[in-house]
Amino acid sequence: MLSTQLAQGDLGPRVVVVGNHKGGSGKSTFAMHLIVALLKAGRRVASFDLDVQQQTLSRYIQNRDRWAQQNQLALELPHHTPISDVGGEEAGAADHVSLFTRYLGTLQDDYDFIVIDTPGNQSDLSLVAHGMADALVTPVNDSFVDLDVIVNIGATVDAAPTPSRYARAVAAALEGRRAVCGRATDWIVFRNRLATLASRNHKQITAALEWIAPEVGFRLAPGLSERVIFRELFPMGLTAFDQLDERALGTNGGGTSRVMARVEVRSLVEEIGLLPPDTLPGEERVPAGRAVPVS
Repeated sequence: MLSTQLAQGDLGPRVVVVGNHKGGSGKSTFAMHLIVALLKAGRRVASFDLDVQQQTLSRYIQNRDRWAQQNQLALELPHHTPISDVGGEEAGAADHVSLFTRYLGTLQDDYDFIVIDTPGNQSDLSLVAHGMADALVTPVNDSFVDLDVIVNIGATVDAAPTPSRYARAVAAALEGRRAVCGRATDWIVFRNRLATLASRNHKQITAALEWIAPEVGFRLAPGLSERVIFRELFPMGLTAFDQLDERALGTNGGGTSRVMARVEVRSLVEEIGLLPPDTLPGEERVPAGRAVPVS
């Protein structure tokens, strides 16, 4: 899988779309960690924030820039563009689609990766971005409410899960991409905010995702645990891949929580297959079969 995904060759930058039609799933946090991992691996990265209203990824990157300047740090930054900067705040939805596609074409020769964070709702702009993805990454919170974005679960035990409206929309976008350019999209789903203790809910969600994955066409990647550190890093624009000290998180800046968060995110990025494993930040590895504790 890895060799196939890395063989981009002369096809231009690899487009990675982080998508889910439900807000609060962790799209922007993962997008930021992915961007920093790619930058630290020496890759040239451009990023887009297509959420006209929230612009969480844009604020995350702005926080990183300000923190670097205030503390005289050399922090990696992507070439970032909020969609509102492409067409102006008064541009309509149709304008955003055409402006985005034209602007994206100007980046083909300058970057290795283009990471696109999409809004937590259905829009033409979001679907266009989904159709451009070489890799589509969908985080899903570990609950039936959030799982419903991808899988419709019946009320009875014998009711088989079925694809949701979002899953069908993604399938149509990816099929359209194959018809236009003959290139497939690697769709990866991972579960976010996992609890460490196994539960009936956890087992049911696992079964539903494993059941529906082959039918819908996505594959499952290692999930991320519920960790306070992911929320604490946002105001500074930092990630688990950055070197942290007392200025960032007090005496716990270099502690277990940051280390284990980095292990999890790196395992997820490795599974997606965007970089060879030996190029990712950090040296820690989780032994096979060993659980990652929540701090």
